[in-house]
Amino acid sequence: MNNSVNTQDFIKVANEADNVVDFLGPSIKYECDDMVINIEYYTITTLPTKLKEWAFDLLKSNMENLYKGSNLGWNSKQKRQEMNDKDCKYLIASNNENPIGFAMFQFTWEETMADDDKEIEVIYCYEIQLAEEARRKGLGTFLMRTLEKIGKNWKMNKVMLTTFKKNKLAMDFYINRLGYQIDEISPSEVLLPKEAKDYDYEILSIKL
Repeated sequence: MNNSVNTQDFIKVANEADNVVDFLGPSIKYECDDMVINIEYYTITTLPTKLKEWAFDLLKSNMENLYKGSNLGWNSKQKRQEMNDKDCKYLIASNNENPIGFAMFQFTWEETMADDDKEIEVIYCYEIQLAEEARRKGLGTFLMRTLEKIGKNWKMNKVMLTTFKKNKLAMDFYINRLGYQIDEISPSEVLLPKEAKDYDYEILSIKL
């Protein structure tokens, strides 16, 4: 990428790139005990319909109950719309050509608590979902570290994500294993405790 590009253009440049993972080489692979996992990059316009349906079905299987138990509730139509946003990008992990996990992300602006209301460039991980057979193999860590590399290459300031407080496994994974922190704009950081308790999610981030 062109390092002379004005900072204000980094989001636009990243979103208009044909392939944001080119810098990682001709292929992305992750090897674990009994798998050689290939990671393929797609934009929402290049993601095949079959994979779109698979990704939605995996998300629903993994997360529907958590959503139903939250203030958000579960809305299939709304979730499909989110997963088909024009700026969505996907990393699809496959073993023997069978998809087993994915990360969905966007390059976007995010607010800060700076006095001047400054917004910063971030790579936002909206979803990371693994099939049962792909769990506890380090793939989730590999996908998140790959997102961090992508964000750093495209001059983003942070990786950010949102997770339910009650999803203890996810909170432990991000904070204790990967070193993410509760972001300064998360409800628990900006609201009084009695107000923050009405929000059942945290916004997490790691600086790049």
